[in-house]
Amino acid sequence: MKINDLALVIKGAIEGDSDIDITGLSGTENARPGDLTFATDDNRLALAEKSQSACVLTTNTVRTSTKTLIRVHNPKLAFLILYKAFYKQTLRTPFTHPSAVIADTAQLGNNVWIGPHVIIEDKVVIGDNTLIDSGSVIKRNCSIGAFCHIYPRVLLYENTVLKDNVTLHGGVVVGCDGFGYVKDKDVIYKFPQLGKVIIEEDVEIGANTTIDRGSLDDTIIGARSKIDNLCHIAHNVKIGKNVIMAAQCGIAGSTVIGDNVTMSGQVAVIDNVTIGPNARIGGQSGIIGDIDGNAAVWGSPARPVTQTKRQMAVLSWLTKNFSLISKVVKGGN
Repeated sequence: MKINDLALVIKGAIEGDSDIDITGLSGTENARPGDLTFATDDNRLALAEKSQSACVLTTNTVRTSTKTLIRVHNPKLAFLILYKAFYKQTLRTPFTHPSAVIADTAQLGNNVWIGPHVIIEDKVVIGDNTLIDSGSVIKRNCSIGAFCHIYPRVLLYENTVLKDNVTLHGGVVVGCDGFGYVKDKDVIYKFPQLGKVIIEEDVEIGANTTIDRGSLDDTIIGARSKIDNLCHIAHNVKIGKNVIMAAQCGIAGSTVIGDNVTMSGQVAVIDNVTIGPNARIGGQSGIIGDIDGNAAVWGSPARPVTQTKRQMAVLSWLTKNFSLISKVVKGGN
């Protein structure tokens, strides 16, 4: 595609030769002749200029360049749009590997692809153009929408519901029993886990993440949310839409997370709290109470970011000046 044609797709402004043919898209440092890449600042643009790239997507504020530029508001988003236009996804032809075991009562849509050693149990429903990779197990009464991708060795327990365009990476476990027990004297009784897990449209779950079924209510992951590797979502948790959760977060039971919340890595949340919409939570934070919408918190226990930074500064100063403070206190006595 010509640079001029690409710019029309993303409504970008061209600086340089608009008649160059673009033959591929790539990262900043490894771009080849004919490639388009992107740079969000002057430093990244300098790297792109050292590469063999033919064109660079960049912002309206980055400096001019000897390379042909396409200026847009959000280069990364524009790069994504062009990537999808450049490499249009081709539908797989329907396929079932001979080693797969599929119950007679399972219902498979059109163009479903099933890899080696997959097990699909009774009354499972799978939508059109869904791909289930090798070694995955789909237990009875599960419902999987269209255009889903189940990577190798994923396990869906009974009654799990995946809406359309859900991606589960390798080792994900959805619908196992929650950690629910009742203790009476020296005896621990298991509480019934009767709910299910519902994962809404366009959700992506990272490798080896586990999501527990609800105890009495359902566990719900809202549409377009993205959950990283090695996270744990406990029973009855309700996660809103467009939530971003980085690796190794742990969310305890019956927590409610509002829309558009961003959680950095290793955040721990106790049970039965509510995190309001648009909240931002810093890495390794410990959430021990409700968080207001639009709040930015950090620390363990989590506090407003400005307060946490101030406390850390004071503690650092006290540590550095401990000897002097001790002498003053002793002199005062």
